[in-house]
Amino acid sequence: MVNYSYQPATVLLYDPDPALRHNTRSALLNIGFGEVVAIQEYSEFIEKTSAKEFDLVLADSRAVGGDPVEAVRKIRRHAIGNNPFVNVIVSLWDTAPETVTNALNSGADDIISRPMSRTHILERVVRLVRDRKPFIVTPDYLGPDRRQVPRGYPQGSAMVVPNSLQAKIENRPEFAATPETIEAAMKAVNDRKISIFTEQLIRLSSAILLLSDTNDSHGDRENVVQALCQINDRLASRISGTALTPVLSLCEGLSDLLENIRKSHKILDEQEKELLKQIPYAIHKGCKEVQRSASLAFDIRDLSADLQNHRRFSRSSA
Repeated sequence: MVNYSYQPATVLLYDPDPALRHNTRSALLNIGFGEVVAIQEYSEFIEKTSAKEFDLVLADSRAVGGDPVEAVRKIRRHAIGNNPFVNVIVSLWDTAPETVTNALNSGADDIISRPMSRTHILERVVRLVRDRKPFIVTPDYLGPDRRQVPRGYPQGSAMVVPNSLQAKIENRPEFAATPETIEAAMKAVNDRKISIFTEQLIRLSSAILLLSDTNDSHGDRENVVQALCQINDRLASRISGTALTPVLSLCEGLSDLLENIRKSHKILDEQEKELLKQIPYAIHKGCKEVQRSASLAFDIRDLSADLQNHRRFSRSSA
């Protein structure tokens, strides 16, 4: 039976198999969706995803010339399309644990095993409308919170994101995925990413300090230094061009310091230890306080002076 409340909602359907694509499109139309754009070619799937906004994306994991699961990951990263919070269901023929895990880790809202019936599709859609999981943010993941027992995450780490499917089907404009709500949600995502990265800077710099008291831990220390460099680079790229741009000077200073540590293979001297303690905390503090106070600006100037002295010393010692 057609549910006419689904009429305003649109679906992008990708399936390389013509017969199955036709059957799935018919099922979606029978559910009540007003527009179902069915795509056979992977390149056209990417083109449609990038050029037009849909309320639901239903994509088969099989493809020639591309990877639909990786495309979902790029949607969540805002690298494809205008709405990283679009509802996404991935259909799988291969339900091996690693395949299922890969699909879930892409940030898809749900997966459905093939073959699938109209009833299976409807169950998933109803779940997205009535009980969509809030999203969580990690360094490498943006998507539904699937934790059974929340551990290791700060309280309130999950966030409700725009849901155009619910907004249209239930006539709930407060969930609409407008440019304004998407921008606000992405700002929240960005803020959480920055917080995660700055906390990682502090943890990893502390690990380097612990590994720097002996000469027999160079291999482990080098691995941690490399990881810290990567996090620092990711943080710098995320804050560049934002209100946090002044903090970039500290990221650059940390990068220089880590490069010197990486090359030296020596036990850290007292100045290096002090800078390795101070810079990550200053970055963390600076990112938390976007509207900097005069005292914070003073702290950053003082630390920048220490960095300049360290750079001159390093060049003179080279």
